[in-house]
Amino acid sequence: MSTHKHIDFICVAVLFCTLLVTVLFMNGEALGIKVIAADDDPDSGYTATDHFTGNDQNGDWKDPNATVITLKGDSISVSGGGAYAYDGDVIITNAGHFILSGSLSDGSIIVDAYASSKVWIKLDGMDIHCQDGPCLRIEKAKKVFLTLAGGSENSFTDGGSYSEEMITQGIRAAICADDDLTINGSGSLTVKGKYRHGIDCNDDLVITGGTLTVNAVKDGLHINNNLRIMAAQITIEAEDDGILIQGKTGDDGSLTEGSGYFYMESGSLSVEAEDEAIKAYGAVTVAGGTLELRTDIGQGHHGIKSDTSITVDGGSISVLQSYEGFAAPAITVNDGEVAVYPYDDGFNASAGGGDSFSMPGGQGGTGTFDASASANSQDSTDMTPPEGGAAGSETSQSCGITINGGSVTIINKSGSDADGLDSNGSIYINGGTVLVSLVNNGNNCALDYGSESGGVCEITGGTVIAAGNYSMAEGFSEGSSQCSLLYIVSEGVPAGTTVKLVSASDETVLLEQKVPASFSAIVLSCPEIRQGESYRIWCGDSCEEITIDSVSSSFGDAVSGGFNGPQGQGGGRQPGRP
Repeated sequence: MSTHKHIDFICVAVLFCTLLVTVLFMNGEALGIKVIAADDDPDSGYTATDHFTGNDQNGDWKDPNATVITLKGDSISVSGGGAYAYDGDVIITNAGHFILSGSLSDGSIIVDAYASSKVWIKLDGMDIHCQDGPCLRIEKAKKVFLTLAGGSENSFTDGGSYSEEMITQGIRAAICADDDLTINGSGSLTVKGKYRHGIDCNDDLVITGGTLTVNAVKDGLHINNNLRIMAAQITIEAEDDGILIQGKTGDDGSLTEGSGYFYMESGSLSVEAEDEAIKAYGAVTVAGGTLELRTDIGQGHHGIKSDTSITVDGGSISVLQSYEGFAAPAITVNDGEVAVYPYDDGFNASAGGGDSFSMPGGQGGTGTFDASASANSQDSTDMTPPEGGAAGSETSQSCGITINGGSVTIINKSGSDADGLDSNGSIYINGGTVLVSLVNNGNNCALDYGSESGGVCEITGGTVIAAGNYSMAEGFSEGSSQCSLLYIVSEGVPAGTTVKLVSASDETVLLEQKVPASFSAIVLSCPEIRQGESYRIWCGDSCEEITIDSVSSSFGDAVSGGFNGPQGQGGGRQPGRP
């Protein structure tokens, strides 16, 4: 008997625990309990990377049990669970898969699920217009996947004014997401933000597929954390910033580490904006893909601006029109192709992330260098720049331009106080090809660095042809390990002149380049230039024989030093022109 004297108590306890587990299982999300599960579906066939989950990449998901929602102008049909129609809107309240099609004349899709819910929404040919608010509003979810069905055309258009309720809540875009949003698939989506922004995302915005077109009266994409792009075709037209990534801030107001960054791996991105094309408070990294950027030429408008850094690891970037091309404290090109056609500086490395003093100079051009210029570039060598600068020189220590590989082309046919590569700290060129052409006007300087604050301009590899005006011309520093020369022709050389550097001993052509803009100073460097050897430099039909007597030599008819002569060049001689 003693063995079973507590059997009633045990049975009651087991029953209570069973009921408790059942309640928690059925209502765990509602009670705030998060389900621990992998972010990726192991059966999807997609592998997570450092920047994209498998679910981010899965734009062809299928679910026979998905809820089907059909929009019929001013009515809505819902077949399945987890969603309902209310007052002309679609309300999604649970995790799961939802397929939408049809048109909605004045309404929204509202996601108001649990904080742990993952919601998949497939757009399969739909057109939504909302007169006084967003077309898609994500109020609460862990993450929403907006999938563009293959072959489908979809559109969201908001109205030119929002309700007082929306304005009070800070709702301000045709797509407004308080949580993470991924756009994927292979269909198309056109977003027209007639009130303010096209897409406003409070957390991460990930775009991994489809054709996305955004038109906005303010920012095209307005993001409060990070933006990551792969395999998508994106076109943005904005009357303010094309892409603005603000990032998250801590209690002290500083940017949270790892927040506010832009990352692009593949696909294409075309931006036309009246202010910044891409502006990020965190790091900007382009690892691949094609970018075409165009901005208004007003002062302070950049192709890419970052308050942290810009890094190009691959792909193709063309800044077709801008005040400045790239602006950030640190600018690094490791690979890829960069072409910039600015009205002021091409690259500007400064603590403020851009030049706030120079003024734009008239109309610019979008000419290109002849690709027949000598390559002869050696394999790029990774070199970590030294701390740089004199003791206590914060500017030279915190700012810099480093080119390790790839190609950089900067052409400015109109500037009057512009620089090609402009660093308040140092410039390091370790590989790749750098071609700079600034018009022979004002104080246009092809290479400009913070020599007055301890900065250096050093080259260890690669090919450089950098032409501009001679009055403030700077060449490479004596600390370089690859030879270079600065050649001055004070009376100027016409636009379109071909420059050649030829070995005097065997007539080997080391460099040959048609320079788009007029110039009066040109910096040349390639691995084949050797100290102690003689060369002939041709500017059109004019020729002069020179001998390289130091790692950084100067030649031509301008007086060295002072405001009206070459700067930063060490140990060279300057014979007069014949």
